[in-house]
Amino acid sequence: MKANLLPTAWLTVTALLPSAAALGAGLEDLPKRKPGLWEMSTTSAGNKGAPAMSKVCIDATTDRELMNFGLGVANQLCSKRDIKVSGTVATLNMVCTIGNSQSTSRSTIAYTGNTAYRAEVRAHFEPPFLGQSDSTTTQQAKWTGPCPSDMKPGDLVTGNGVKINLRDLAAGSKK
Repeated sequence: MKANLLPTAWLTVTALLPSAAALGAGLEDLPKRKPGLWEMSTTSAGNKGAPAMSKVCIDATTDRELMNFGLGVANQLCSKRDIKVSGTVATLNMVCTIGNSQSTSRSTIAYTGNTAYRAEVRAHFEPPFLGQSDSTTTQQAKWTGPCPSDMKPGDLVTGNGVKINLRDLAAGSKK
């Protein structure tokens, strides 16, 4: 169970990263992701396998909803949110409680216009979370074009073809 939970959780969280980055003042000046299909490659230090690939379809409404969801999660779980923006780079230092662990993290999200970004999250967990004390997750993402006809805004397709809708996931957490 633990082995399957962590990659799924990271994929979901990292799909939200660029939207969740808008957690504070000044971040509204960062580029908004271009509507359409985004391809993401996510790697975690210590994982010797190939990067986890996923695709997500977004529009302006979905991006805003995901940002609001990220803000709500951060408000519930995090006691500290220190956010700095310099040009097209956002740096977030956060202290959050996940289960019985406290996570101290530093995230950097660097945008290349509104069609690409690179995010890196370094976290320390005390006590260890799912057996990990430290983690580094990196995501490279790029806009690839319009969403295909079989995807609607909010749809995320994992590398193994599992499709979930992040909007539905966020809405379900409010119940």
